[in-house]
Amino acid sequence: MSNMDEPLNQLFWDHFIGVNPDAARLQYQVKAGMQTARKLLAVEAQALQQRLAGQQARQQFVEFAQAHMHDQVADELFQRLGNISLVSASIFDLGENYHQVLDTLAHKAVTINQLDPLISKVEWLKEDLLKLVNQPQYRNRTASGAMVKDVKTALRFLGVESLQLIVPVYGMRRCLPHATDPFVGFKTRLWDYALACGIAARRLAEDSAELPYAAFCVGLFHPLGHIVVTRNYLRTYQQIKQEELLKARDERNNELTDALDGLEPDASFLSNSLLEFAEILSADITSRWSLQQLPLCQTLDQLAEGIGFNGISPLGRLVQQAQVYVQWQQLKAAGKVSAEQARSWFAAVRLTDDQLNTLAKTNLKRLSIDL
Repeated sequence: MSNMDEPLNQLFWDHFIGVNPDAARLQYQVKAGMQTARKLLAVEAQALQQRLAGQQARQQFVEFAQAHMHDQVADELFQRLGNISLVSASIFDLGENYHQVLDTLAHKAVTINQLDPLISKVEWLKEDLLKLVNQPQYRNRTASGAMVKDVKTALRFLGVESLQLIVPVYGMRRCLPHATDPFVGFKTRLWDYALACGIAARRLAEDSAELPYAAFCVGLFHPLGHIVVTRNYLRTYQQIKQEELLKARDERNNELTDALDGLEPDASFLSNSLLEFAEILSADITSRWSLQQLPLCQTLDQLAEGIGFNGISPLGRLVQQAQVYVQWQQLKAAGKVSAEQARSWFAAVRLTDDQLNTLAKTNLKRLSIDL
């Protein structure tokens, strides 16, 4: 987002992850691969000098241990996120043919005959679509009520318009992380956020000259980078923590062992990492999908560059408006924004009263699919 929108973006992700506003933030400090200078020996020396101070010193020792851990995490995370092949492996492999399906659906005159051979090559998608049409509430609408076993029959039953919603949703859903402990509920909240942005962008596109399908896909897939950063941060943190614990135990340093053993991933560090890397990673990941018709990567790249609302494409503007509305709506529900802040955010992306009224009447929590 543009610089004007960064306060909203940070406030949203801090709330999303659960950052304690009263606690000190752990900043992402690695630049151009350079490590910070903090050393654990200095941490231990300071803690030893203050040991007699009691609980306060112990707490300070834990905080310094956490900070030192994150110096190492930051360096390793920077290296990981710079490797696009490793990054792409951090989400579910949707398969080459899935991206072709996604792209083909962007054609104005796409037919079931065009989609059938492509979807048939994506085994997981084919199975999911067959499960969908064979749900009792849908199967009973067919002439015989018999189970649908042929994917082409299933596609005809669904129709192109419904597939333009279902196919992106099934793909994004499979990319979600399986576990995000200790950030309980992160997966569910991320899914709700992605879906809301997709639906909001699609609804705004319906009243413009932009293709609703493209708007839906950009809004839905824009948090791919957030998945990558989160999964890599949690993995890196656990790896570094395990290494430090082994060192402390080998050195019989019980105080350090106890401190490290009680540490968990830090919400503020994750939030800062998301703001630093997530948007550009979303663009980098989708660039590998080699889409020809769907301007997914191009739009995500514009959003990541922070060139401002006036400098991006009309499609990018719609998606940015959707993001601002969804983020504001969730912060408002949590009582974390003022009317003045809302006016400022809406003005930055030119959200009109008509658009706000339209979105207020739109169900952003559930897709409307007519079968």
